[in-house]
Amino acid sequence: MMFTLVFALLVAQAGSSPQAPMKENRAPVPAQLAPTKLQTYPDVDETFAIAAIQGNNAEMDMAELALKRSNADEVKGYAKKMISEHEGLMDEMTPVLQRLLAGKTPERLAPADKLALLHLQSLPPSDFNQMYTMQQIGDHLASLTAFKTAADNGTDSQLKELARKWTPTIQAHLELAVDLTKHVGGSSPFASH
Repeated sequence: MMFTLVFALLVAQAGSSPQAPMKENRAPVPAQLAPTKLQTYPDVDETFAIAAIQGNNAEMDMAELALKRSNADEVKGYAKKMISEHEGLMDEMTPVLQRLLAGKTPERLAPADKLALLHLQSLPPSDFNQMYTMQQIGDHLASLTAFKTAADNGTDSQLKELARKWTPTIQAHLELAVDLTKHVGGSSPFASH
């Protein structure tokens, strides 16, 4: 699931002050250049809802592609598991996510997910398994961060509960993707050298 770094950055910046303290030797900012209000950031819950929907769509699309393009039984087994478990995740989360979006319909895929999918589609079969596996590691690392952030910093009690409930599943998907590197001729990005 490709949750963009924007989500993490927005959440991290939401608590920080947008203005640095002025040093004594600096001239004051002219009134016409001074900000008229503090910078605001999208709501954590809404940002998570958009990212969850887009990321889940990307996971499903990439898993379907893996079922068509992979020549490795381990990769196909992983892809089937992703489809099954992400369907369950979205069946449970969709009513809450839709309520949080209040009628807004996000793009089906985030731009980064579109590019990742196009890249996977363009690969020769000999490179597909490794790149799909690496994509899954990156996506699930980002998803894990997003789910933990929503669980800890969200404001909607149902969303927080669902994020907490599904965090172990996302963690398990990450661990499976890391383990999958052993079967596709790659090496884990977490291996010590």
